[in-house]
Amino acid sequence: MRQRLERCSPRKGSRQLVLTSDQVTGEQRLKTALVRDAAGFSALRQEWDDLYRGCPSATPFSSWEWLYSWWEVYGEGKYGLRLITLREEGGLLVGLLPLMVRRRRLLLLGDSPRALYWYVWTPYKDVLVREGWERPVARVGAQALKEMGGWWVADLQELMPQAAAWGLFRSWEGPQRSFSLTEYFLIRTDSWEELLSSLSRNLRSIVRRTLRRAEEDGLRREPAGAEEAERAARILVALHRELLVERRIDPEDLTPKSQAFIERVARRMTAREIGRISEFRRADGELLVSQFLVFDKDFVGVYMVGASKEASRRYQFMTLCNWDAVDVACSRDNAYVSWMMGNEGDKLRWATEVVSSQRMILGRTLALWVPYAGYYILYDRYYALRAEVQVYVHSEDAPHWIRNATRRYYALVEYVHSDDAPRWIQRATEGYYELRSKYGYGWLGYQYELARARREIRRSNDTSRLD
Repeated sequence: MRQRLERCSPRKGSRQLVLTSDQVTGEQRLKTALVRDAAGFSALRQEWDDLYRGCPSATPFSSWEWLYSWWEVYGEGKYGLRLITLREEGGLLVGLLPLMVRRRRLLLLGDSPRALYWYVWTPYKDVLVREGWERPVARVGAQALKEMGGWWVADLQELMPQAAAWGLFRSWEGPQRSFSLTEYFLIRTDSWEELLSSLSRNLRSIVRRTLRRAEEDGLRREPAGAEEAERAARILVALHRELLVERRIDPEDLTPKSQAFIERVARRMTAREIGRISEFRRADGELLVSQFLVFDKDFVGVYMVGASKEASRRYQFMTLCNWDAVDVACSRDNAYVSWMMGNEGDKLRWATEVVSSQRMILGRTLALWVPYAGYYILYDRYYALRAEVQVYVHSEDAPHWIRNATRRYYALVEYVHSDDAPRWIQRATEGYYELRSKYGYGWLGYQYELARARREIRRSNDTSRLD
């Protein structure tokens, strides 16, 4: 398959910020400032990029290109911008806390733009800290948070174990708590053949058959360059919607805002060389599969995938996406491919490691923190207790009658799904899961967000006709 990658230098230009306050630690003297508008955000671009390159834990999702694109489309008008910058005495930017506030709740930039659970998400969230400045930035940053008004609870989500934000957690003197949040699926990228050897025999057969068919069809991979990125993003969004048309698609993915965000961030990240869109075309030029990759120091991330109906029928398109991502990761000496969060079976079949992200909740006072964090403490404890019970009922320590009841229960579950069950039981089981898929697990919230997305699409179409 043919490869090409076009490079483009990132744009330059920044504006000096006015420093507003001093913080003193036993080791370093740092100056902090608060940026609250888009103009100040834009002016930080060059310094942000320099800090990003000097931060060991930084990922593409904490880059200026990603977060500024998100703010343009989703943040402005809905949140209050709160970028806390930390500089050493010579003016060098050594720390940056990309935050926003809504209804007295402090969030990391790029969080949910919706009141409910459907959103364009930003994984791998974090703060930025220049290497060697971790302790002073954590101490001064925690103090700056306390002195900054307008919030009661800080809810910082999607933090990985190596995130720099944990320095704030350790330095925070008020109420605090952390919880496991979501699971991220990782694929080791030692080599393509070693990855295949880790798969099941059936999946290996499917993978090899898919690659042979792709080669016979003359399918080729073409990375979109910076000047093609917006065009490639529009097609990717269309293919993504086509892929999920018969599934439970996130309503936000249907809106013009979603497309605008993908177009902007793809253009900027491709130019910055921290992302690209890979397109798979047949010899006749028809585009069948497309995916948006982001490039980290340690991994290549798969952010969005799109495939036509024909590609879904003819190929196991996950094979093409993984082949592309693994090839890019190996060429960059990255250790992993990340499929981000989600519980899709296709991701789990390929994953070699699963890592949990964390949620950090900080409070200004105990009285305001307790009701907010208390809900999540109970929620976390419920799932932890349920997991402990599941382990216990399968263990040798459980009483004999519990083990027997557990075996009978799982035998019954397996029976209603088996070919040995009467046809009426099979039909009833299929009908139950069809109803649960359609109406269960937040159905009302889903229908609300779907109706909102459709209204937004109609308004956009009406505006286009008037123009």
